[in-house]
Amino acid sequence: MAIDKHGIPFHPSEYNPDYPRIKCKICGLMNSCEHGLTDVEPWYPRLPILLEGGMVQSIDDFILDPWTEYTLQRIVNTNITNHKLIIKDFLHPELIEQCLQHWPTDFYKIEVEGRTQQDIDYNIAYKMMFNKVLDDEYVKCAIADKFGLEAEYKTDAWLWEDTEDFTINDVHVDYDKFNITFGLYMPLDDSIKEYGTQFWEPKTKESDLGKSLIRENCNLIDQVPFISNYAYFMPRTNNSWHSSPIIDKPMTRRHVYGYYSAV
Repeated sequence: MAIDKHGIPFHPSEYNPDYPRIKCKICGLMNSCEHGLTDVEPWYPRLPILLEGGMVQSIDDFILDPWTEYTLQRIVNTNITNHKLIIKDFLHPELIEQCLQHWPTDFYKIEVEGRTQQDIDYNIAYKMMFNKVLDDEYVKCAIADKFGLEAEYKTDAWLWEDTEDFTINDVHVDYDKFNITFGLYMPLDDSIKEYGTQFWEPKTKESDLGKSLIRENCNLIDQVPFISNYAYFMPRTNNSWHSSPIIDKPMTRRHVYGYYSAV
């Protein structure tokens, strides 16, 4: 059963707080619906208990995986700053350790110079990351609820390595199908911590999110430390201008990149 932020069991009358909410399309109700819930739709926010600082728990036929629960708690404990979530220690310690140990050694080339790629299902460690965290329904609901978004999402993600040959560092907003973009850093140490994603504000208001801007015309407002297990999530808005850092020395930036696309 769900518990509130004080650890007290939470029992709303109209819905089960341990499950993402749905409601009848006719009456807008769930538990007291008299139409048999034959035609339902998502009820936003999907997991309001999390927005109130509480937590869902395993109950009946629903078993919340410990790795999923850990990340949900990290989301609950993190506030939105400058229109995005920056979450430290995003993955459970056991999961991040497995992922760091099983980072791929073979990547394939893509059209971007200085960046190579591998599929998110490359091995069991990253399949578990994707299934139990990044693509988990509860995690997606928690992220969307946090931003006040009302949609259901599909997930895609890749593993990337960037070297000093990577020179695409214009200020931009991601592709219009990427409703929420996320990144998760996977370095082995903190030696390149100053090379995380940078977030900008155009000096002159820009409404065309398809444009590419130069840094000199923007103000740097934030940067995520490139430290293992730091993650960021940002919805696609006119507040999500960002760039890769300028890589000015030999290095390999290991990171997961992905997005949620509304369906």
